[in-house]
Parts: sequence; structure tokens; C-alpha cells
Amino acid sequence: MRPPRRVLTLLVAAIACGLAGGIVATPHADAHATVDAISPADDARLDSSPSRVSVTFSEPVQLLSGADLGVVDAQGESVTTGPGRTLPDAADRVEVPLQRGLPSGTYTIRWRVVSADGHIVPGATVFAVGDVPIGAPYLGGPGGATGPAETSAWAVSARWLELVGVGGLVALLAFRLLVWRAVWRPPPRIAPRERDAALAWGRDAWWIAFGALALVSLVGEACVLIVKSASALGLSVWGALGDPAGIVRVLADTRFGDLLQIRTFALFALFALGVWRFLAEYRSDAAPTPQEADGGLGPALLMLAPALLALGSISAQGHASTSSLPVLQVPTDALHAAAAATWVGGLALLAAWLIRLPRVAGAGGRLVGGLVLARFSGVALVAVAVIVATGIIRAFGQMSAPSDLWRTSYGWSILVKIGLLTCAGLLALRNRRVVSTLRRENRPNTGTLRMVHRAAAVELVITLLIIAMSSLLVAQVPPV
Repeated sequence: MRPPRRVLTLLVAAIACGLAGGIVATPHADAHATVDAISPADDARLDSSPSRVSVTFSEPVQLLSGADLGVVDAQGESVTTGPGRTLPDAADRVEVPLQRGLPSGTYTIRWRVVSADGHIVPGATVFAVGDVPIGAPYLGGPGGATGPAETSAWAVSARWLELVGVGGLVALLAFRLLVWRAVWRPPPRIAPRERDAALAWGRDAWWIAFGALALVSLVGEACVLIVKSASALGLSVWGALGDPAGIVRVLADTRFGDLLQIRTFALFALFALGVWRFLAEYRSDAAPTPQEADGGLGPALLMLAPALLALGSISAQGHASTSSLPVLQVPTDALHAAAAATWVGGLALLAAWLIRLPRVAGAGGRLVGGLVLARFSGVALVAVAVIVATGIIRAFGQMSAPSDLWRTSYGWSILVKIGLLTCAGLLALRNRRVVSTLRRENRPNTGTLRMVHRAAAVELVITLLIIAMSSLLVAQVPPV
């Protein structure tokens, strides 16, 4: 077996080389709708009044209401004769008709559209009619508000809560299937009383975590919907709460709303399956047998399917969906998220299992804790490898030059994320050395398990920061 230091060196080199290669070879990629053309052009001075205004974007967009594209004079009075609309034969262009014979003066074009990746894109520009100075855009009054930005504390916090809830459910199911199940096949040689105590505690802890994460995921989805509605409607978060009709419009009339409905349906399907399995597993007060540690392979896989669908729908509404090759980038992003969830959520579960098992099952619990650590160490190694590989592929879809890493906020966020990942990787490699030692011991001592528990807790904090950076990256515009 190679020394951990050499493994770390090879891993860092692979990340650096792969990321650099991905950045250099990356094709052009669009994410977030940007304005390609405006008629009349920005700061244009016209001799006569135009009949209409049009704005063309880099990708298909949606208007939630006709008022989301408007034109006002210097006093904020509307000069349109109808609602804004998306052209039937050009989904990337919106237009609005104007009054005839506009008097000389400055006019402001204001828009707020929903891009194909679900982000709210506001903007404004001005033009003048007649030989007059061009004034500043008028941004006050109805239609001038933009709501919370995609990078605001409201938006980032809502997405973080969503990722913790949905990703946590995936992690919980993966931990039971890949770690806890494997520990009991074959069952470790411990006293029947200790075995029953460990199995009963594992079942209880898993279902408590399932209930808590189910609640977090629902609260997270509700927060995401409210904040997104506030951005789309140009309201504060509290204002959006007072406009249920607007929230329904966002949910029913946008691609973001369609994917949120799919995600909500998948979560409710998961919760229904959870109720079924909970009643089946607690049909008696007796501790589960080693063969029942995972609740059954078939039911476990059945519950994992809607959880993965919910997580994948988040990828389908993000930057990957508007990349140059979405058929590759969306599944890659979903796999990246699933691997990250398995690693990060597994760390939280590992910390809980290591600290509690020796307390509830004594010496047998310490043995089981050592087996959990050894099994999770292997799963985490595969998960991190998948995270690195899929991250490199995602870099191909979002970066256009090496300098993007340090000259854009998006690139700096990636650098911070890589730095945090490296720190977590160092801790993980340290834990693997401990695992190698534990494999030579039949009865790992409590002190060693506590040491690993503390390291896993620190690693968990770092990975939660990585999730926070991911929540911010979703809102930032990749280099194009």
C-alpha cells in the first residue's frame, strides 16, 4: 500500500493538471441570460419615436407578466400601449409596443426575465428621442424594484438549506446501504446483548435523522420558492409572502417552478415510502437482526431512487442545463452532487456512530464503530475520486481561460472551494492511516475512536463550508 503522502501528492497533481487542462480546452459556455442586443440601443438618440422596443438575450427567457418589460419617461410614467411578451418564434427575444409620437426626452427600458437556468435577470437601459441630453435611467416606482439578488444572503441561505436537506437524505440512504449494511455482512463476533443494542440504536438513530432531514428539505424548498418568487416579482421576501398569487405564478409559469414541482413530488414519494418502511421495521419492539440492519436491500434502493431524482432536479435547473453540452453536463453535475452528499453527509453520520456506539454497546460497540470507520473510509475515497473527476468535467463546461480563476469572482469561489477540499482531503488521509491501524486491532479503544470522531467533526465543518461555496457558485455568472 502506498504511503498516504504519496497518495496525497498524486491526488493534488491530478486535480491541478485536470483542472488546468479542462480550463484550457473548454469551449464557450453560456450561463445566465445576458443581453445580446437592444432596440433602440443603449444611449441611442433617435430623431423620431420608435414603434416598439425589443431586447434579445443569449438564451431563451420568460416573462412572468407583461409588466416585467416596460418603458417609462423621465417622470416614471409608462409609455407602452400593451404588455411585454416573448416572441413565439424567438424565445430569446422580448418586445413591447410604444405610444406613437413620443415627445423629446429620455426613456428608460426596464426588464426582469427568468433565464433558462432559473435565475432572475433584471436590467435597464436608456434612449432619447430628439436632440436632448440623455439622462440617467429611471429606476423608481412600479417595476423598478428587483427583489433579493441571486447572491444575497437570503438566496444563498435558502439554497444551502435545500442542499443540506435533499443531499442529507441521499447521504442517509447511501450510508445505510453502503456502510451500515456491509458492517453486518457477515455479523461481527460480539455478544448477543451488545449486538442487539448496536442494531437497535442504529435503527433508531437512522429514523430520527430521516425525520429531521425530511423537515429540513421541505423547509428548504419552501424558502427557495419564496426567495425566488421575491426576485422574480421584484418584491422583498416579506412582500412575496404577502403575495401568494405571485408565488403560484412563479411555480406554475416558469421552468424553475416545473423542476421544483418534480422535486417536491419526488420528496413526497420518498416520505411515503419512509412511512411504509418505518411501520414495517417497528412492527415489534425487538431489535432488528443483522440481516435487517439496512431495512432490506429492495426497499433501500426503492427509497434511494426518488432521493436521487430530487437531487438531480437541482442540477437540471442550474448552470449545467445551459452549458454547451447539457446532455453530458447535467448528469455529471448530478453525479458530482450525489458523491458530495455521500461524503459530507456520511461524515456527520460517522461522527455520531463513533461517539455513540461504544456508549450503547460497550466493547462490542467499539468493534462495530471500527468496522463502520473502515467501511466508510473506502466509500469516502471513491466519493472524493468521483467529486474530483466530475469537477474537472464541469470545469470544461464553465471556464474559458486559465486567467478566469483569478480575474473573476466565479473563479475565486472555485479556488476557495478547491482549498477547502484539499484541507478536508488531508484530514481524510489522516483518518485512513488510523483505519489501517485499527484493521490490525480486534478491539479498537475508545480514545482512538474519539480522536477520529474529532477529526471527522472538523472535516464535516470544512465540507459544510464547501456546500456554502457551492450555493454561492450557483448564483454567480461563470466566465463566458
